[in-house]
Amino acid sequence: MALIDMQNEIRGAVPKIPAAFCKTLINRSWREIREANLWSFNLFESSWITPPPITIGTATVTQGSANIQFDTTAIAAINAAQIASPYSLITQRQFRPGTVAGIGGIYNLISYSPITGAGLLDRIMADAGGSGMAFTIYQNYYTPPMKDFLNWISVRNMSLFLDMVLTATRAQVDAWDPQRSFYQFPTHVIPYQTDHRGEGTVNASATLGYPIYELWGVPVTPFVYTCYGIRKGTDLVQPTDTLPVAVGEDLVLAKAYQYAYEWAESHKDMTPRAVGPDFKFLMGAKQKEYGDLLTKYRRQDKEFINNWWLVRAPNGGAGFGYFYNTVAGVASPNAS
Repeated sequence: MALIDMQNEIRGAVPKIPAAFCKTLINRSWREIREANLWSFNLFESSWITPPPITIGTATVTQGSANIQFDTTAIAAINAAQIASPYSLITQRQFRPGTVAGIGGIYNLISYSPITGAGLLDRIMADAGGSGMAFTIYQNYYTPPMKDFLNWISVRNMSLFLDMVLTATRAQVDAWDPQRSFYQFPTHVIPYQTDHRGEGTVNASATLGYPIYELWGVPVTPFVYTCYGIRKGTDLVQPTDTLPVAVGEDLVLAKAYQYAYEWAESHKDMTPRAVGPDFKFLMGAKQKEYGDLLTKYRRQDKEFINNWWLVRAPNGGAGFGYFYNTVAGVASPNAS
């Protein structure tokens, strides 16, 4: 059943309720249902790919300015890297003064011209500027694939079969490595901030409003990460929008009717109580129906969730304290 059909049903059953308000009540009900359970349709799988760092050529930056100019060698290297790694836009990567072993600030590169080599950072250069500056361009920050992201289940380095630690905070990592000088393969996924890169300018990020996560240690080796997570879900917008197959329209309508009857009760005419329908009674009946239907649909969806979770949940590596990986040939930092 499409959104417009659910709206029309409520509009025809509840006297004088505005048609536009029916859409509001349906989406209010739909949000409550999404938050009442872990549903299979809100589980997702995606990937991150860490591109190789770019360190060839030099840049000219003035301290206190956000403008940056790459030399011809750097332009050729950056353009070639963008062609070789189309999955990671240059304007979604980070710029850091110095070589890979450097400890300069980390800046977002929000604009770059492949012809002139002119670029723009997300804020003024606070580090010492100058011409002929060595630099590193790499991707340190990543977003989930949707704006309504809720939480990670696991993020896994498939090459090393390593589950990333998801429980560390930025404050903890700042204490362990404030200069972000631990360069190996990443072991942690850390909440960073909401994406505001280039907001209000022509260079706005394509993922404005998305949550951003930092990979730590600093990702300078190409790896593929398989990401499993949970999303919040989205409202019904277009008249033809329908519900996922795991949820019937009777469940959404039961809760929407409850809200509609509450509205009708509060907008009753000042007439004797015996006149007209008893909306309070109808509210109670729909509340009971909603509870029964929610239990039924949750039970039906549980098998899909269990099967999905069995394969994709962390394998026990998350939360480790110390490790040595024979494939990579390195040990973990002294952190958990």
